[in-house]
Amino acid sequence: MGKWYSILKVRDLRGRHTGYYCDIATPPRLLEDGGIEFTDLFVDVWVSPDLRYKVLDEEELENAYTRGWISKRLYERAKKEVTNIANAIDRERFPPKHVKRLEAKLNL
Repeated sequence: MGKWYSILKVRDLRGRHTGYYCDIATPPRLLEDGGIEFTDLFVDVWVSPDLRYKVLDEEELENAYTRGWISKRLYERAKKEVTNIANAIDRERFPPKHVKRLEAKLNL
């Protein structure tokens, strides 16, 4: 909880790791009725196994902001999270420790 992104490890049909899909979204929030709420922030990052990355759907983020679908605060936070992920990759700190621990625990 508290993260502004989720990371999915992607495999092909033979089980080979093909990359990580990083979805930028607000942190999940537990609602009074037991539901969970979060807002997708329209931008994503694809990270290949060799740690090359590509920012996806930047135009969707721009459109969402200009159309008033998300606030300036959320727009700026989405851009910040993309930068944070890129910086982690550039510093060879990707995937994050919590993802590496989960991968090891689940033998992924």
